[in-house]
Amino acid sequence: MAGHKQQGIIFGSVADDDTGATDLAGMLADQDLRTVLVIDLPPPADFDAWTRECDAVIIGVASRAAPPQAAYQRTREAIRLLGALEPHVIEIKYCSTFDSSPEGNIGPSIDAALDEMGESFTVALPALPVNGRTTYLGYHFVHRQLLSDSPMRHHPLTPMTNPNLVTHLQSQTRRKVGLVPHPVVRGGPERVRARFEELREQGVGIAILDCLSDADLEALCEAMAELRLITGSSAPAIKLPAVWQRRGWWQPAAGSGARPVRAEGRGFLVVAGSCSEATRRQNGWLEAEGARVINLPGEYLAEGQVSVEEISAVVGRELAAGRTCLLRTAVTLEDVARVHQWAARRGQTATEVGEQITHTLAWLVQRLVHEHAPEGLIVAGGETAGTISRTLGFGALRVGKNIEPGVPLCYALGQVRLPVVLKSGNFGSTDFYGRAREAVRRSGR
Repeated sequence: MAGHKQQGIIFGSVADDDTGATDLAGMLADQDLRTVLVIDLPPPADFDAWTRECDAVIIGVASRAAPPQAAYQRTREAIRLLGALEPHVIEIKYCSTFDSSPEGNIGPSIDAALDEMGESFTVALPALPVNGRTTYLGYHFVHRQLLSDSPMRHHPLTPMTNPNLVTHLQSQTRRKVGLVPHPVVRGGPERVRARFEELREQGVGIAILDCLSDADLEALCEAMAELRLITGSSAPAIKLPAVWQRRGWWQPAAGSGARPVRAEGRGFLVVAGSCSEATRRQNGWLEAEGARVINLPGEYLAEGQVSVEEISAVVGRELAAGRTCLLRTAVTLEDVARVHQWAARRGQTATEVGEQITHTLAWLVQRLVHEHAPEGLIVAGGETAGTISRTLGFGALRVGKNIEPGVPLCYALGQVRLPVVLKSGNFGSTDFYGRAREAVRRSGR
């Protein structure tokens, strides 16, 4: 591959969506790794320029809702690009709620990495205890609810109805899936490593890891530190850096924190493409705080029937006055169901209409940002964030510290340069938008 070979990178990752990528990146930045998130597969010259003087590089490939074969191919190409940086370890990053259909795309993405790297074994650690995601005997929980009983069962694209991650992942991959159960994890790193060897001898290619607590996570990270390939949530980024330091593989560089970018605009633009329970609460909080709310029904976005000039005029007045505007695509779950029914009458799938909605929304946001230059842009929802990132030409994001676990403040480095917060629909406290605005303002000061 063209371009230089960079020395000293400790960690590389391929993430299936941009909010998941920033989740992982923020965990790494909190541990003082100089971290850059690259969006898609850029030209080698841009990739080289953006990834110089980094400890960690994450590539967001927006493969979560893609056809399985496309997810496989994108992941394999990204692994090849990361390989030129010679990372000590590569992670395939997916959501801590294991967002995927029975056909994919987590399995195909793991298969792509194993195939490209020539590895025969890896682990899957979707748990993220700090955000209430845990795995016990292979069953996955969200805040102590089975995944199939949690709000994730209502996800518009990947409704999670099977909490057994061993059988769910097995339906997506040609490799044998096994389990490292919690009693083994409680036995410590040596027992976990011994279990890895047992599973290898049984022909297992991917091992689901039970994890209930911070102590479990620490034991698992110690046990898997020498694997070349790992997969899962952002949880490994919390504990692996300390392991690397103890083993002399990596040390924080002086001044490793992300350099702030002074915001040039005024006011904040918040875009909510998610209708998750967490995002609905956050939208309600922001509305109660007096933000100007613009509702954009999905049917109108799907058909491109939005009053662009009228919306631009309203947003422009609010931002010029230093206020916050919220664009949201749905208020309730009934709104989502209505759009799906509307799409079905037109012979469209939920995925197809979702793509139309996010592309029109991203085009609208692009116009608003270019015309009115907000002080900061906050986006809720993985698919929405991915489409906006690409439409606005962010190129890459320099990653700062987390505002809350899994949601860092970032700085766009490409065609548009401004502070950006990309939030998973399921993440964040009720007043998260307020915390994000304050983080941007602090960075500007």
